[in-house]
Order: sequence, then C-alpha cells, then structure tokens
Amino acid sequence: MTKFSLFSLIMTSLITPHLIQGVVVEGSKWKLDDKEVILFFDAHNLNAFREREEEEVEDFIQVLKRYSYSACILEKYFDTQTKPLHILLEQCPESNGHESIMTSLVKKLAQEEPLAYIVVENIEQRAASAALSDVIGDYNRMGTASFNYRPSATHTFYHESVTLYDVLDEYERIMSHLNNVYVSSSDKVKAIHQDKMEIIEYIYNGMLQEISTHAVPLHENFIGVLDRFSSDGIPSYLEKLGKIIHQLFSCIIDLYAFHRVISISSENKVVLLTGAKHSLYVQSEIMGTLDAKAECGSGDFSPGVKTTSSLKREDFYSLLM
Repeated sequence: MTKFSLFSLIMTSLITPHLIQGVVVEGSKWKLDDKEVILFFDAHNLNAFREREEEEVEDFIQVLKRYSYSACILEKYFDTQTKPLHILLEQCPESNGHESIMTSLVKKLAQEEPLAYIVVENIEQRAASAALSDVIGDYNRMGTASFNYRPSATHTFYHESVTLYDVLDEYERIMSHLNNVYVSSSDKVKAIHQDKMEIIEYIYNGMLQEISTHAVPLHENFIGVLDRFSSDGIPSYLEKLGKIIHQLFSCIIDLYAFHRVISISSENKVVLLTGAKHSLYVQSEIMGTLDAKAECGSGDFSPGVKTTSSLKREDFYSLLM
C-alpha cells in the first residue's frame, strides 16, 4: 500500500472519539479449526435505539443465565460437559448512568449469583488515550468534558490529570504485550499482525510528527494545555492530534481483540463483543487469512449504511447456545 493511499484511508476514517452507548446490530458464529467463535457487532450512539440499549442488557444476561443453567443440568444429570463462554468485552464507562451491554454487563452480572460456565474479560486497553481524545473533542465542541474518567482493564485516567506522556506510555505498554504475543504466533497470524502494524506504525509516526512540529507539552495536564486557547478555540493541530490518537488506538484494539480471540483455548466458546468495526476487522481476518467457516448469523452491519434494527433475545440465544 502506498503512503498516499494509506494516509487517505486513515484520514477518511477519523471520527469523533465518543463511543459509549450502543446496541448490537449483528452477530455471527464461526468455526476456526476446532474453535467456536461468536462475534457481536455493537453500533455506538444510535439515538433511535436508546430504549433498546437498556433492554438489551437484560436480554443478554437472561440468555447467559439460561446457558449457565443448561450447562449445569447437562453436567449433573447427563455427564455432559458444555464449553464455557469466554466473553471478550470492550467495556465502556457509563455516561450519566445510562446503561448498555458495553457499559453495564459486568456491573449487572456482579449483582447476580455467579454464573457457572460464564467468563467475562474486559479487553479495553485505552484509558489514557481515550481520556485525552475526549478532552480534545469536548473542548473543541463545548469547552468542557462530558466524562470524568476513562477506565481500561488495567488503568483509569481522569480527564483533569491525563497527559500526553500517559498516552505515549500506554502505547508502549500495549505494544509490548502485542509484540510478546506475536513471537509465539503461527506464520499466518504473524502475517496479519505485520499488516496491521504497518498501519499502526504509520499513524504513530504521524502523531509524533504533530507533537514535535508544534512542541506539544508531554507532561502537562492536557486540560491546562487547552485552557490556554479556550478563549479563541483550540488550534486545528490539537484537534487533528486528538483524532490521530483516537484512530491509532482504535487500530491497536483491533489487533488486541484479534490476538485474544486466537489465543483462547478451543475448550471455550469465544465470544467477542466490541464496537462493530473492531468485530468486522476480526471477522475479516479469521474468515480471510485463517479460513474460518461461517455457521450462522443474525442482523446486518455495513460501515456507512444506516442501521435499522438490533438483535433480539432470541438472536442472542440462537448464536450462543
């Protein structure tokens, strides 16, 4: 891929970095060798589905309860083992107490009796990067931030204290993990990794160039940096920097999710529940390079096409059971 076309691809995919509410608009089941993989595609910030978002959490939990109950019955009375569901979740913070699967699944499950055969893993790695791109995006629109924190699986960063250095450090930490996973990967998985890293490294170098060219402070609280411009609006280069950071870490979570799906034992059913574009990336790679076989699906997601329906409880059931 030429540098010009790569740059065009990146810049046309830059979006506003606020991804909180959402509904699941597609689900697909795949067989990857002897591993079952179920992918759910969450479409973010669809106002038409606001009521459905909260219903969807309950629907999903009811299906998980049914799966757990059935597995326990089969084990106890029929001596039949059921594969545990290992759910990889892009967990988001709640906004004003509003609930969706991505914001509330873990909290809701914690309020229930523990469910056998159900494991939920938060694969969100973007705390500092999400906090900083929030701050820049909100300052550009309304001079304030709509959240006060961004959590990941390992860290939490607060808007009023996040720095650009935190973002660079987060990048190095996640890439260290991905590089370690790469070493033990198959040749086909290494090829997928290398293709994605070409894009990641290109965006990363572009970020460093913006930081260097405009002498953006690394260690200063970023709200403090923006406060110096608030009366006249923030400079375009800072707005661009926020979008680059968002896109960089979106590509990284694509690769992180892919590696997690691949690395989990086939003794589990692997369930990926992330933003639709992340799930689409994983699906394209396991279907293309790794030759996964489609088993069934529900719903429909196409980038740039208006979504008209979300998955229902029976859709979740048919895909998971």
